[in-house]
Amino acid sequence: MAGELIAAARSSISAGQRIDITARRPTGLVGAEVFAAQLHARLTDDLSFAVVTGFPVDGSNPRETEMAYWLLGLLLGRPVSQSRKGDLLGRVEDRGADVSSAVQRGYESSAELPFHVDRTDVIGLLCFRPAKSGGLSKLASSKVIHDLLLEEHPELLAELYEPIPNDRRGEEQPGEPPWSGIPVFSRTGGHFAARYVRRFITGSQRHETPPRLTARQLAAMDALDDILNRPGVALDMELRTGDIQLINNFHILHARTAFTDSVGKGRLLLRLWLAFVSSPALPDHFAPLYGATAAGSYRGGVWPTGVVPNDLGRCVVDLG
Repeated sequence: MAGELIAAARSSISAGQRIDITARRPTGLVGAEVFAAQLHARLTDDLSFAVVTGFPVDGSNPRETEMAYWLLGLLLGRPVSQSRKGDLLGRVEDRGADVSSAVQRGYESSAELPFHVDRTDVIGLLCFRPAKSGGLSKLASSKVIHDLLLEEHPELLAELYEPIPNDRRGEEQPGEPPWSGIPVFSRTGGHFAARYVRRFITGSQRHETPPRLTARQLAAMDALDDILNRPGVALDMELRTGDIQLINNFHILHARTAFTDSVGKGRLLLRLWLAFVSSPALPDHFAPLYGATAAGSYRGGVWPTGVVPNDLGRCVVDLG
C-alpha cells in the first residue's frame, strides 16, 4: 500500500498536480483502496478511530510525503479548508499562537489543548516530526462520557442536549452572527453526535447577544470535564514519525499535552479535515458552522472570507 501511494504521489507531482480543492478521488490504487475501506470500517465501528504506523515519511522530500498522504485522504473522504488561509493540508506546529486569545488557533501553539472537537467529520494527523518532549495525544469516547454523565448526573446531562452558545472566533462569513447555539450532545435520526469546545463556549460571552451561561450549564460542563480527566477514561498516545491518527470527530474528543521543541526541528503534524460518507445527521443548530446537516454530506471546515464551495452540502462519494 505504501509503495503504491508513493508511486502515485511521484506520478501526480510529475504531472503538475497540486493539493487543491478540485482534486478528485484517485483511481487504480487497488491496494490503497482496500486499505482505505478497512480504515473506513474502523472509523465507523465502536472504537471510531484508527492508527496507522510506518507511513513513509521522507524528510528530504516532504512534497512527496505530503502528496502520498493527500491521496490517502482522498480515498477516505473529501478535504475541507482548515482556516481562513484556505489550507487543505494543515501544519500543526508551534508558530507562537496565544491560546488565551479569542482569535488565535491552538494548533499553531505549543500549549496544552484540553479535550475538544474540530469543525469536520474526520480528522487525520500524520506525524512528520515529534516534539523533543511532550505533545502526547489523548483520545476519549464521547459516547462513554455521555453514558457516564447519564449514570451519575442525569439532571445535568439534559442541559447538554440544549443549544449552548459557541464563539465563532471571527471565522464567520460576512453578515453572519459571531456565535452559534449548538448542543454538546445530540441524536438526530438515530445518529449520535457530540461537539464540545469549552473555551469556545465560555468565549461566546465576550459578545453581547448570546444568552448568558447559566449555573446549571456551567455545572454540567464541570461534570463533563471531571469525567474526561479521570484516570483511565482517556487513551494516551505518543505519535512518532510515520504514525497516522484518524478519528471520527463526532464520536471522539481529543486533547494534547504541552510540548517543547528542539531548535530548528520543531514538532510537525500534517493534518487533514475530511467530509465523510458515513458522517451522522446533525440537528439544524449545526447548520451555521457546517453548512449542511444531512448524513454523509460535504460540509464543515473553516473557509476564507467570502469563500464557500458551490457544492457544500452535496453528498460525498461512497467508497464503493
